[in-house]
Amino acid sequence: MSAEEEYYRKGDRVRLSELGRKRMSRNRATTAVVVGFGRSETTIRIVFDGSSYPVSIHASYLERDSGPRDVPPRDRGKPDSLM
Repeated sequence: MSAEEEYYRKGDRVRLSELGRKRMSRNRATTAVVVGFGRSETTIRIVFDGSSYPVSIHASYLERDSGPRDVPPRDRGKPDSLM
């Protein structure tokens, strides 16, 4: 895989690749959002769906998610404002 294919930006939706699913089999969530980058070129900081904290993961464990890019943040149970 070339470097251009592994380029991610903050806000990109990603999912675990086949390698990532094999190596992180205990993880329930498989999709996430890129929130930053690590010290090395191959480390990506992501927040898995349903989680509130970021984790660092190797880029080979990720692939782009083909879902919509602008996914609204998950509902935190706040009441809707009245108009």
